[in-house]
Amino acid sequence: MAATLDLYIDTASGNLVDGGSVVGGALPTLTRNDTYTLRLRLLEKQPNGSLDDIDLSSSSLKAAIGNIEEAPSGGSFKLNINGITSSAIPFNATAVCVYNAISNNVSTVALYGSDTFGSYLLTATQPNTAMSFGSDSFTLFPTSSVLVGTRRNPAASIEAQQVVKLVRNPIVYADTFTTASTASELVLTKLSDGGTGTNETYELTVGPRVRGGLFSLNWGGTSTTGIAPFTSAVSVQGAISSGINTITSNISVQENGKQGYIIQFTGRFAQTNITTALQLDASGINFIPFKQTTLTINTAEVEDAFADAGTDTITPTLEIELTQGGTPKTVFQGTVTLRKDLITAGSTVPGNQAAYYTKSEANALFVEDSTSNVDQTNRTLYDASAMASFDYGNRLLLANSGFDVVINSTTGLSHQSSLLGFYNSALTAKPSNINVVSGLINVGLIASGTTYGVLPQSAQTLTTTASLAFGTLAGHSTSAGNVTVTGATVGDLVWVGLPSVVSGGVVVQGVVFAANTVCMTAINGSNTSKTVGTADYRITVIDY
Repeated sequence: MAATLDLYIDTASGNLVDGGSVVGGALPTLTRNDTYTLRLRLLEKQPNGSLDDIDLSSSSLKAAIGNIEEAPSGGSFKLNINGITSSAIPFNATAVCVYNAISNNVSTVALYGSDTFGSYLLTATQPNTAMSFGSDSFTLFPTSSVLVGTRRNPAASIEAQQVVKLVRNPIVYADTFTTASTASELVLTKLSDGGTGTNETYELTVGPRVRGGLFSLNWGGTSTTGIAPFTSAVSVQGAISSGINTITSNISVQENGKQGYIIQFTGRFAQTNITTALQLDASGINFIPFKQTTLTINTAEVEDAFADAGTDTITPTLEIELTQGGTPKTVFQGTVTLRKDLITAGSTVPGNQAAYYTKSEANALFVEDSTSNVDQTNRTLYDASAMASFDYGNRLLLANSGFDVVINSTTGLSHQSSLLGFYNSALTAKPSNINVVSGLINVGLIASGTTYGVLPQSAQTLTTTASLAFGTLAGHSTSAGNVTVTGATVGDLVWVGLPSVVSGGVVVQGVVFAANTVCMTAINGSNTSKTVGTADYRITVIDY
């Protein structure tokens, strides 16, 4: 599986710096046949102790995993010069053996370096004579290379010299590094358009490679001043409000919990589809300057290394080389663990777990067991006693007798066809000007077509309005008139609601003096005459 391997390297000490993929200075374990994107951040310690990024604009990098500088363990190689190829030379040949294999006899051969084998110095027989050997790795094992390099160029009284060295090929090698893209490191994305119930919303995500600088937001041709990444949401909101005067305070900014921000249009822009897009300018942002390449752990050399080791895990060396101004320098060399497989050969395969059912087991236990659980044809569920408990085909919940309907979506709440529900077979619309009594009637808790009293133990309350004219009353005189109130009986209480036309000194009262009849009387208790004109009176009779 593809993965990213980020290494921070202190080039002065050659040590890994915590960060990226490195924890506690240790490299992560790699797996054969996987592909890794290797990203390098090369740092250099300053006098004040800080680590600054190295300028890599005119540099080149190489990365290799393998047994660095190790010679092959078998096979042979060949050399050629002036169009003539030598016979096969064993991987562990002595200097004399190499000399004898060069049949044109243009050179002397001496062992060079501290290696017991695999490194040879070839010297020309005459001074000022050019010499250039070619090589063929032939049957060297594991896969290896024959490296030929010039140690000394020919000149007057100077014999040319070349060094031949046998080096085992690295498991993985890469020398093409590019600058890692920053396209996804600071991104503004619209999450939703504005509309009913939804505000126009953006998210500004900040990636791990952002390390400083300034960004700005633009809307309708007007931009904010520079905003530093990782600043507070309040500061970002303030920058938008003060920098884009067409938005002002109609914006809300909150942290998204990942070093970024959620930006919403609010106020007069709330729940509005904003046709003008909010835009990001990230040109002023500073990013970690990663150089990256691809390491593919599926080469022939990988297979050689595992075959040679005879184990499921090997620990080759990872080496990073930096070349600046033509001078190569190894900036890191450390051991990396490489697994042959993600799952070690011979590991026990997990067995079937009793907690999980196969499809056939689930069908047998539930769906297809219609005699005791589910009757798919009649759309019925059964309880433990094989009694129908829920007839979902007819929307019925059944009692334990199997036929008494407890809940029916058509007739409401009932038991053996006796309705207990609020609505009977028809829904009742919510009444207007509802009060306690009419509300209880409408939901079916008390009977309709009956009046109810408003005082404790009163049987009923009757009320009506009547237009009465008592005319002019002399001092200490009365005037009366009858009003029909159906249901009133002698002895009931009568309350009278007075209109504003009743003058001071006049008392109006009512009394039930006969069935269904209320006598209304106006009494002038003053010494002067009073006129009581035509007006409406509220007459309420309470059976008590």
